[in-house]
Amino acid sequence: MISSRQLEYFQAVARQLHFTRAAETLHIAQPALSQQIRKLERQLGLTLFERDNHRVAITPAGTALLAHAERILSELTAVEEEMLGWAGGTRGRIRLGTARGLATQLAHLLAAFCEIYPDVDVELREQNTDEMVAGLHDGELDAATVAAMPALDDGRLESHSLGCEPLVLVAGLTSPLAGERSLSLAALDGVELVLYSPGSAVREIIVAALKTADATPRVRFETRGYEAARILASVGLAAAIMPRSIAELPGPPVHVARLDPEPSWTPSLAWSALRRPAPALAAFIEFTIAHPELGSVGDNASISPLV
Repeated sequence: MISSRQLEYFQAVARQLHFTRAAETLHIAQPALSQQIRKLERQLGLTLFERDNHRVAITPAGTALLAHAERILSELTAVEEEMLGWAGGTRGRIRLGTARGLATQLAHLLAAFCEIYPDVDVELREQNTDEMVAGLHDGELDAATVAAMPALDDGRLESHSLGCEPLVLVAGLTSPLAGERSLSLAALDGVELVLYSPGSAVREIIVAALKTADATPRVRFETRGYEAARILASVGLAAAIMPRSIAELPGPPVHVARLDPEPSWTPSLAWSALRRPAPALAAFIEFTIAHPELGSVGDNASISPLV
């Protein structure tokens, strides 16, 4: 019978594809890890990794086992956390993916939540939407504040809306765009623009809105974060499009203009529909739903209007 420890060792090697690095993450000696993997292979009668002096590659059988290992280990973690919750009030750990545009709202939400539930630890992982959705599916994340839910609803995720907020244009104060309070999307045709990296839901919203307006800007820079986009816009290298609340935060000076038609983002708190939430996660979901003024954007959030 395969033990959970064997699966943990196998998972570490499969993720790292390097025995020494995997051993370091497990805090064991590399020879001991290699011995355990060979023992597992003998036990199964299969080769799980192809090894030579330069690389480690997972075999098709190893790939199949990895899918089972990820699910089993995730379920074991959930069982342990749920039992801890039942044993001593609401306690445990939440692995929470975070959308970059929700940092301020999430900080206020977590401050209030952790005051009521001091025995719940939260591990934050800042990722793009594609990465977070994948993490929710494979059990690497317990919940995530995603910039947008997947277009295809396959029933694997549950969600709670965190509001709706317009996207605005930011440009340098000396930019030709700085005199515009409102700007049509069509007017961005040929404009130098900062765009977000693939996997970003906000990127997809922007691209779709520009396509509908028949505007083809020149994408001069790509970045994973709003802060870098704002800095580039502030010094006049390119304009950027971002959530209004992000544009209004203190930072490098920029001119902010409304867009017409106005694209918007609709972030959500998402979690797996296939796994019962442990007490800590269930408490966080219920708290978020009950306090829209803390974690939401748009009408439910405390943000100032554009002037």
